[in-house]
Amino acid sequence: MKNSICFLSVLLFCCSTFPIFGQVVINEISNANVKNLMDEANEYEDWIEFYNASNVPVSLNGYFLSDNAKKPLKWAFPNIQISAKSFLVVFASGKDTVIGDFIHTNFKISSEGEEIILSNDQQLVIGQVNPGLLQPGHSRGRKPDGSATWFLFDNPSPKASNNNLTGYLGYEPTPAFSVKAGFFPSAQTVELSTTSATGIIKYTLDGRFPTGSATVYSAPILATKTMVISAKAFSNGNLLPSFTAKQTYFINDSDIDLPVISLTMDPKDLWDDSDGIYTNFMSRDEKTCHFEYFDKQKVKQAEITAGVRIQGNSSRSRDQKSFRIFCRKEYGASSIEFPFFTERPGVKSFSRLTIRGAGSDFNYTRMRDPYMQRLLKDSPVDRMEFEPVVVFLNGEYWGHYNLREHHSKHYLETYYGISKNNIDLLFHRGTTIRAEDGDTKEFFEMYKYIMSADHNDPGFYKSVDKKLDLESFTDYMAAEIFYYNEDWIDHTASANNIRFWRERSPEGKFRYMLWDLDYGCGLKLRFLPDFNSLEMVINPNEDNVHSDMFRKLLQNKEFHRYYVNRYADLINTVFTYENMAKVAYSIRDSMASSIPRHREKWPTSIDWNRSIDKMLEWAEARMNPARKHINDEFKLNGEVEISLDVVPAGAGKIKINTITPETLPWKGIYFDGVPVTLTVIPNPGFTFEFWAENQILKKEFAKSITIDVEFANDAFIAHFIATPADPKLIFTEINYHSDPKTDSGDWLELHNYGNVSINLKGWSLKGNGDIKVFEIPDDIFIKPGGYIVFVCDTQKFSAQYPEVQNHIGQLPFSFMSSGDIIQLFDFKNELYLMVRFKSFDPWPKEASGTGRTLELKNYQNEQDSPSNWFAGCIGGSPGIGFQDNCE
Repeated sequence: MKNSICFLSVLLFCCSTFPIFGQVVINEISNANVKNLMDEANEYEDWIEFYNASNVPVSLNGYFLSDNAKKPLKWAFPNIQISAKSFLVVFASGKDTVIGDFIHTNFKISSEGEEIILSNDQQLVIGQVNPGLLQPGHSRGRKPDGSATWFLFDNPSPKASNNNLTGYLGYEPTPAFSVKAGFFPSAQTVELSTTSATGIIKYTLDGRFPTGSATVYSAPILATKTMVISAKAFSNGNLLPSFTAKQTYFINDSDIDLPVISLTMDPKDLWDDSDGIYTNFMSRDEKTCHFEYFDKQKVKQAEITAGVRIQGNSSRSRDQKSFRIFCRKEYGASSIEFPFFTERPGVKSFSRLTIRGAGSDFNYTRMRDPYMQRLLKDSPVDRMEFEPVVVFLNGEYWGHYNLREHHSKHYLETYYGISKNNIDLLFHRGTTIRAEDGDTKEFFEMYKYIMSADHNDPGFYKSVDKKLDLESFTDYMAAEIFYYNEDWIDHTASANNIRFWRERSPEGKFRYMLWDLDYGCGLKLRFLPDFNSLEMVINPNEDNVHSDMFRKLLQNKEFHRYYVNRYADLINTVFTYENMAKVAYSIRDSMASSIPRHREKWPTSIDWNRSIDKMLEWAEARMNPARKHINDEFKLNGEVEISLDVVPAGAGKIKINTITPETLPWKGIYFDGVPVTLTVIPNPGFTFEFWAENQILKKEFAKSITIDVEFANDAFIAHFIATPADPKLIFTEINYHSDPKTDSGDWLELHNYGNVSINLKGWSLKGNGDIKVFEIPDDIFIKPGGYIVFVCDTQKFSAQYPEVQNHIGQLPFSFMSSGDIIQLFDFKNELYLMVRFKSFDPWPKEASGTGRTLELKNYQNEQDSPSNWFAGCIGGSPGIGFQDNCE
């Protein structure tokens, strides 16, 4: 961190404020509010204080706040005023509400600091301030109120005067380390330094965060074994103590090839007889820790000071315990930024993480739960990703762990883009359903509706699906039943470890989350693979709401068919032995090198590799009984094998129910008495022709068919014909600058002047220099002599042309009113067609802004030639050839 004194001098220059109706100024600001001021929801949000230094009230109507210089009018003040010599606080929370005296903007302030801009409706900047990076509970403000002098406050005064506060010029610079954290083959000598003449460095070596009583640094530190050095600078001047810096030095630990987490904290918070979380493992107390993450290349990629507590239920009593990490503003930041999970590289921000010691699978495979969740990575059920890691606790090797995502409101905010304050997140354990966030009201309303509604009603399925995401619910039930997770709905208890949620909105549906599957796939082999968990869940010893809903839904023919076919689809793909073994061995290989040393730390007589083999033996033996349970429970007519193929090879794919096999020919097992749906998907360059005749199917030309397969070993073969290597496509009409009175948005017409249908799967459109590309959706064909209109605004287009049905959109780009370039790329991503048009001579300028369109004269002439285009009729002729009916 750079010298805070220098930073503050720059800040004084940047925080100038100009007159606004009698000197209303930004007077104090905090992006690290953890204890000073709560909003109406009892939450500590960022805040900005305004002060009216004049002797008259001042209205803020017509003034704006923003955190983006390019969007100075981002948030408008409500019609309020500040009394003379008074203060007003606005919460920068992102909630964008006004509830009584609690006013919230539509943006938050970055915890790193960013420019906050006050401006008027002419976009004139009235004042601006950057709070910078603040320590928790601190603020920046003017002293005296309204003056040009800014200070740092460790005891902020929102809604009150700063005049009596102790102001500091900034923070001491954070101490620098002569050696970066990392892995070393031998001892390291580490020097600490500061650029400040007033700074006194103090440090610890046992995990504690340095306080005023810590050791004063006076000589280099020799790290002869793995060690964590924590340092902080204190001031003998007018500066507050620096941020704490922690560095872990791994000595003779370079043989580790997994990512490494260094977790450090005050030993008292771990081991104290009355207060330590490791000693008092059933406590849910949260303590302060520091989290460092080193990747496989042994480079430190992320670190954060956070909260930590012991995670789990019965596993809390084990010697190696699990930890849950809480990123909160009171520790410094509300999230840690790094893509920890290789299976989800696009997710880079986490507010909660779990460092899990494998739960009940502790002495066995150490991967059971994450493995079963990884199998369902393409499922609509919510799951938690993982990464195997090695953990050091206060510098001591603590073994192999699985770094996990955590199902919380923050997880849902990340993956679904919904506010964490607008969620019902429920957890069912034993006889209790409790709300971790929100409440249970809507769930029990839904349950009441499902149980009382007529399952024979034709609208039953759709009405339930509006309240309960049936795809999520189906996959959740199918997975738990196939795995037979004993710690779920079993023969001895009502229900356990069931998490589900909804967005609190009229469109919100309940979705289910996979949670704690350790007892699945035959842990300890307490139940054999032929155990009928389907029957047990439908008819449990003790009723529970989930079994009740499942049982009722299965009485509905549409859901019954969907569930049976989806379960069969999963057994034919995800739950095949080949796939389950492939995923298991991949995980095994990724963590194998960490097991020998882990077993030295936490001894057991159980063979790790053999535990994995036993799990897979159970899974292999599960497939046939799982199918038999379906057949017997629903009194079906037996299993049938269905074969799928296409002619010629590679011409397309066939979707069966919910899956699309990657390779053909393909075989899967389904059930006589439950119709399946087959749908062809032509590959680029091919057009579907017909289904070949078999025992139950006559020659069929429909792309999608639903049939009850009564005979074993039926083959369904889809025949295709190749589309021409040189499709006959041409742009024939362009609307690029509408008459405002009849604005249909920009649009473009494409014509097939050949005699063969063209499959546009994989084709795309692009504007001039525009990085936004419109990928033409699958199953879009343009018939011989046919037209398709690509529109930029479907609402505007449909309002002007309600009769035109052959249009698709929306294009993610529009056409420039002065002219543009439009490009069509084929399925090989090669440029197939391009037109450059202008709104001025020699192009027909009458097509610009008059309601007329550019119409092509002759598709055999040059597409780019201005003489081959003319200004058509008012309103144009989208979707059909030119109609010479001009006024």
